[in-house]
Amino acid sequence: MSKTITVSITGKGPGTDAPSVGDVLDQLRDYFDLLGILEETLAEDGQSAIVWRIVDATKVNPLTFTIQAFARQYAVNVDVRADHVVDRSISGLRLLEQRNERPPYFTEPALVKAGRIFERVTNGLVQTEIATEGIPPVVLTPNVARVAAKNARSVLEPAGRPYKEIGSLEGYFQSVSRDGRGRRVLHIRHRLTGDEVKCFATGEAEKELAHREIDEVWRGRRISVFGTIHYRGPGRISQMEASRIRFLRSRSELPDIDDIIDPNFTGGLRSEDYLEKLRDGDLS
Repeated sequence: MSKTITVSITGKGPGTDAPSVGDVLDQLRDYFDLLGILEETLAEDGQSAIVWRIVDATKVNPLTFTIQAFARQYAVNVDVRADHVVDRSISGLRLLEQRNERPPYFTEPALVKAGRIFERVTNGLVQTEIATEGIPPVVLTPNVARVAAKNARSVLEPAGRPYKEIGSLEGYFQSVSRDGRGRRVLHIRHRLTGDEVKCFATGEAEKELAHREIDEVWRGRRISVFGTIHYRGPGRISQMEASRIRFLRSRSELPDIDDIIDPNFTGGLRSEDYLEKLRDGDLS
């Protein structure tokens, strides 16, 4: 069975703890929008393959929805992908409860969605719980959500002055264009954050891109870019001046276990005999 999630929502109002229709719908929409953003960020092709469907709902307090992952295309298995997406979402929300640190794969749009989920619990809802099998749930109360919302805002708008450093970024090729000054600009989707980064190509990088401007061929290809990274603040990339680029092999082109293992590595010797000869220097 594919991944299921339960979302429980408790509200408040004069004489009732029933949540408003708007708060329930907005809370569900923002969380599953967050899952969609994370899925596209995690996927090498940047595409969504999952449809989340409500398979059960309870009317007792709290109002609880059970949602299950289904494939967009018939006969496509999305179980592993759904597990990864849900686990990342819950661990990311929990990280923001604790400190102002960007969770892995949380792009700026994902952080905005998370912030809305937190803020709604401080203004209209009493509690939101998001749970799935195998990991501790996220339980948002007003006090917890207030801290988490502040942390999300801090990540989106970090304090500190802009700076730059020499380094490299790994991501997925999106497109090549030219800016108003005629410079070649490489657009990549950062592997860890999912944010799009503009890389202004110079030197060897510009020469390399001159041969790779057919976006349909190279889109989604893994790429490593080296140069000067400009930051708006701590951990927030503004742009990059790329001096070197390297197109990496796709996962399908990487060696598998059969390519790595040599069944005749010991030349027919038992492993213990091979190790003994190796220690004694008797191998030729």
